[in-house]
Amino acid sequence: MTSTEGVTLQVDDVYVPLGLVERKKPSKPQGDISPEQGSELYKETEITKTFEHDAFLEQLLKQKNTPKSQGKRIAIIGEPGAGKTTLLQQIADWVSREIHQSIVIWVSLADLREKELKSYLLESWLTQVAEKTGKAEATKQLKDDFVALFNQNNVWLLLDGLDEMSASNPLTEIARQFREAGFISQARIVLTCRVNLWDGSINALDDFDTYRSLDFSYPQQVERFIDKWFTAIPETGKQLCTALKESGKERIQDLVKNPLRLTLLCLNWQSGDGKLPDTQAGLYQQFVDDFYKWKKEEFATNSHQRQQLNIKLGELAKAAIDTEATRFRLRQDFVSQFLGDVDDDNSLLKLALNRGWLNCVGIDANRKPVYAFFHASFQEYFAAKAIDDWHFFLNHFPNNPSQGTYRIFEPQWKQTILLWLGREEENLKQQKQEFIDALVNFKDGCSQWNRKDVGFYEYHASDKGFYEYHAYSLASVGIAEFNDCSKADEIVKQIVKWGFGYFDTIQQEWIQQLSYRFTDEVKSILQQTDRKKAIAALVQLLQSTNVDNYTRSQAASSLGEIGTGNEIAIATLVQLLQSKGVYDDTHRQAASSLEKIDPDNEIAIATLVQLLQSKDAYDNTYREAAESLGKINPGNEIAITTLVQLVQSTNVDDFTRMQAASSLGKIDPGNKIAIATLVQPLQSTSVDDFTRWQAASSLGQIGTGNETVIAALVELLQSTTVDDNTRRQAADSLGQIGTGNETAIAALVELLQSTTVDDFTRWQAASSLRQIGIGNETATVDDFTRRQAADSLGKIYPGNEIAIAALVQLLQSTTVDDNTRRQAASSLGEIGTGNEIAIAALVQLLQSTTVDDNTRRQAASSLEKIIQDNNHRFAVVKTLSGYWQLNYQYYDLVWKCAQNMPYPDFYQAWHQRNLATRVMRNLKKILFTRII
Repeated sequence: MTSTEGVTLQVDDVYVPLGLVERKKPSKPQGDISPEQGSELYKETEITKTFEHDAFLEQLLKQKNTPKSQGKRIAIIGEPGAGKTTLLQQIADWVSREIHQSIVIWVSLADLREKELKSYLLESWLTQVAEKTGKAEATKQLKDDFVALFNQNNVWLLLDGLDEMSASNPLTEIARQFREAGFISQARIVLTCRVNLWDGSINALDDFDTYRSLDFSYPQQVERFIDKWFTAIPETGKQLCTALKESGKERIQDLVKNPLRLTLLCLNWQSGDGKLPDTQAGLYQQFVDDFYKWKKEEFATNSHQRQQLNIKLGELAKAAIDTEATRFRLRQDFVSQFLGDVDDDNSLLKLALNRGWLNCVGIDANRKPVYAFFHASFQEYFAAKAIDDWHFFLNHFPNNPSQGTYRIFEPQWKQTILLWLGREEENLKQQKQEFIDALVNFKDGCSQWNRKDVGFYEYHASDKGFYEYHAYSLASVGIAEFNDCSKADEIVKQIVKWGFGYFDTIQQEWIQQLSYRFTDEVKSILQQTDRKKAIAALVQLLQSTNVDNYTRSQAASSLGEIGTGNEIAIATLVQLLQSKGVYDDTHRQAASSLEKIDPDNEIAIATLVQLLQSKDAYDNTYREAAESLGKINPGNEIAITTLVQLVQSTNVDDFTRMQAASSLGKIDPGNKIAIATLVQPLQSTSVDDFTRWQAASSLGQIGTGNETVIAALVELLQSTTVDDNTRRQAADSLGQIGTGNETAIAALVELLQSTTVDDFTRWQAASSLRQIGIGNETATVDDFTRRQAADSLGKIYPGNEIAIAALVQLLQSTTVDDNTRRQAASSLGEIGTGNEIAIAALVQLLQSTTVDDNTRRQAASSLEKIIQDNNHRFAVVKTLSGYWQLNYQYYDLVWKCAQNMPYPDFYQAWHQRNLATRVMRNLKKILFTRII
C-alpha cells in the first residue's frame, strides 16, 4: 500500500520497539490462615513487571526466566493492530540469530481452518517444505526426521493469531491440541492473541506466561515513530506532531498509540491535507476516503462504484462477524455471495481485490482462495457502516430473552458498536441516543436484590444485575464516540460514584466488599470513556468537601491514569498537593499521580521533599513519603538519607524502624544499613515476637540470595523461644529468597519433620520447599498429611482421572476435617479443568449444608478456574441463584459465568430454582423486610 505513494520504507526503517508487561491474575489464598493473618482472605495482588524489548528477548527467551514455564510457553496479547505479529516476526529473526541450533516454525493459526495443528504441520507445512526442495510431497522419512527435531528440543513454534482460529473457544481448543499431540509439547511455543479473547473467556492456557504488548507512549514513542517515518521530510512530521497536540484531539492522541493506526495516519498525512477527527469512526472514514484517492490513477472508480462497493463490503463484514467460524478468514464461496465472481472483471470482488480492501491470504482444503480484509479493524468499520438500526445490537424481550437479540454482550461486536456510535450521519443521531438510553435502562431480570421486596430504594452498583452492569459499562465507553449524547455527563458521574464507593444507602459489610471490587473495573472504564468528562468528574470529586481521604486518594490515583498532559488534571493535583486539609497519604498519592501525568513535575518532588524536611509529621509519614519519592525520583539522596536517619533514630518505635528499613531496601536495593537493621531483631532476645515477624517478612522482600539474611532466618527457624507465627514467617521468607540454598533447604526439611510445631507451620515449610525447588516425602497419615497429599496431587497430576477421583472421594468423605476438604477442593481447581466429575462434586459442595463457609468459598474459587462450557456454567448459576445473598466470592463466580454465557442461557439458569428454594428465599425476604 505504501509503495503506491512512493513510500518505500521497510519495517526496520520505522520500527520502534514496544515494551511488554508481565500479567498475573489476582492471587487466591490457599489453605487455612491464622487469625493474625485474617486480612489475607481479602487480599488481591496483581504483580506486573515491565520489560524493555531487548530485556524481554534476553531474559525470557534466552535465559528462560519466566515464572510459570521457564520460557517454554509464552503468550503475547494485545489489541488489534498493537504490533503483536510484528513483534513475533522480530522474535523469529532474533531467535534464529541468537539461539544456537534453534529451528523456527511460523504458523498463522487462521490457516489451520478445520485442521488440527499436528496434521497441519505434518501435511500442509511439511509438504510446502518438500516442494521447495524439489519433491512432490513429504516422505515418511522426512516426517520422521521432522518429529525427531521436536524431540531434540530445538524447535520453536511461533503461532500467530489465536483469536483467528475457527473454533468456538480457541483457547480451549488449542490447549487440547497441545495436550494430545505428543511431539508438539516438546517445542518452545510463543503465541499471539487478542486481549479480549484472552481475558474474556475461561482461559485454558493458564500454564502460559502472559505478556501484554504495550502501546506506544504519547508523545515520546509516537513522535519518535513519526520522526522516523518523515526522516526525508522532517517539517511534515513536525506539522503532524503539532496537529496531534491541538486542544480537543486527546482521543486521537490515545488512538494513535496503536502502531497500525499510527502507520495509517502517517501514510495519509503524507498524502495531503489530513485532518484529525475526534472519533475512531471519523479517522477510519478518513482512511477510507484517502485510500480511494491513493489508487485513483491505477484503478479509476466513480462515486457510484465506490458507494456500491462500500455497501457490499459492509454486508460482507457484518455477516462474517456474525458467523463465528469465518469471522476474519473468508472463503471464496462466502465472499462471492456478496461481491460476485472473482473471474468476472466487472464484479465488486475484482474491484475489492484491486483496491486492496480484500487480499488473498491462503487457500482452503479445496485449494480455493481464502480472503481477508486489509485489517480486521477495517472489517469492523465496514460492518458498522452497514447497520442503520440499533435494534440489530439489542432487541430486548424482558420476560423471554430467548426471543431477543443481545449482540451487546458478545465481545466480537464491541468494536463495531463503538464505530457505529462514532458515525457522523445526522439521521443516526436519534438512533444513537435511543441506543444509549436502552443500554443505561437495561434490566436483565437477574438482579441479586429486588428492592421492592427488601426495602432498598437507593441505587447501588451491586443492585444491578450482571448484564445490566455490562450494558451500562458499554454505554460508558460508547459516549467517547458519541459526542452529542445528552446523558454523557450523567453516565460518567454515575460510574465515578460506583467506583469510589460513596453511596447514599444502607451498606452491609458484604456490600462494601463488592463496592471495593467495582473500583478496579470502574478505573478501567474511565480510561475508555470520554476522558474530558471523566477528568471533570474526578476533579469535582477531589474538590468536594463531603468525601473522606481514602476516596480522595483513590480519585487522585485514577486521575493519574487518565490525565496525562491535561492542564485541569495537573492543576487539580497541584492544588491537592498544596492543600493543608488532607492527610499526608493523600499528598503522596497526588504527588505520585502528578509524576505520571506530568513527568518530572517539580511541585510533586518539592512537596515530598518538603514533607521529609518538616518537623511535625508522623514517623510513618516520613517513611512513606521517602518511599514515594524513591519511586518517582529513583536514587533521590534526600529520600535515602531520610530513611537512613529513621532507621538509626532512637526516637522511633521498633515497628517504624522496621518499616523504614524495608522501604530503604526497596528504593536502594542491597543497602547494608537496611539489611543490618532488619537482621538485628532476629538475633535479639529483647524484642517481641511481632517485631521479629515484621523483620522476617521485610527480609523476604529485599534479601534475595543474601547469605547473612538466610543465616539469620535459619537461626530464627531453629530457635525455641519464638512462637509458631514468627517461625512460619521465617519459613515463608526463606521460600522467597533461598532458592537453591542448601542451608535453607535443610532447615525447612527439619521444620517439616518436626513434631513440636503446629500443622500450619509444617504446611508453610512444605510450601517454601516447593518454592525453592524440593519436595517432601515424609509425614504421618493424619489430616495434615491428607491435606499435603491433596496439595501435591493438585500440582503433579493435572487432568489425571485417578487423582481427580481421589480428591472427589476426600470431598465426599465424612471422616475428614474441613481443612482437608478445602485443600481437596483447591487441588481440584488446579487439575480438574473441564472434568465433569470434578465440577459436579464442587457444585455439590456448594450446595452442602454440613461444611463451613470457607469451604464453600473454596469450592466457588475452584469452579471459577475449571468450568469450561455453558453446561457447566448453567449448573453453577442455577445453584447460586438459590442463594438469597451472594457474598463476594460467589458473586465473582457468577460474574465470570455471566461474562462467558449468552444472556438468554444465563436468564434461564437464574430462574430455574426448585420450589423449596423459592419458598425459603421469599420467607427470608419477608422476615428481612419486617426487621427493617
